[in-house]
Amino acid sequence: MTSRVYRKLPGMEMEFVSGKLERDAGERAIFYEVTFDLKLDFLNFLVMANQFIPSYLDNPSNAIRPELAGFAYHHSYNDFFGAAGNIRDNPSLFALFTDPGHYMDQWASNGGPVEQRYGKPSFTVVGNQLRITTRQYFRLDAGAPPIEISDLPFMRFEWSLNLMEGHAKSTDVAPVTMVVLMYTEEDVVDVGGHSVFRGTRYLDNAALSFGPITSAHIPVAS
Repeated sequence: MTSRVYRKLPGMEMEFVSGKLERDAGERAIFYEVTFDLKLDFLNFLVMANQFIPSYLDNPSNAIRPELAGFAYHHSYNDFFGAAGNIRDNPSLFALFTDPGHYMDQWASNGGPVEQRYGKPSFTVVGNQLRITTRQYFRLDAGAPPIEISDLPFMRFEWSLNLMEGHAKSTDVAPVTMVVLMYTEEDVVDVGGHSVFRGTRYLDNAALSFGPITSAHIPVAS
């Protein structure tokens, strides 16, 4: 299997706006709700996209997949189809992937004791940038005691765009990832035993308590 190519995109940034950590007794869960501004320099995006996929935004068979760990999970990818040739700025690019129907909100587990689910994200364009507000819920297996903050897994916040090239002769063949553009640096660092790209924002679980989440609770991996 070919390894993915990751590239830092200048002008792709993430800015924390607000957040909170609360219990949901009905779900036997703890959830956080956060709002971030996801920033993108469209010209830089276009230049780098065309380096990996010539005329990227003009081919209806090409596709894009937002990778938003910590915020939401997109169930597949979005083909350009009729939007090809008409994607000329951030709002028209964001429109490809900001329908909440593209995102999962079912409980899931990675095999450990903690189950997780995202709420459906809310997207708005604010000042030509993308604002996301979303929730993530955590609970223990059925029959276990109520979950506590100390049970929460490590959570990072990802703002990446997976650029996919379509097959030239068949729409029945899934598009292929050519590059993933991201806000972080390209080298990897260790945060509490977890490998993340340098510059990744993540939740400092040890500092969390119920109530407001502030920027102090979301350090930058270095």
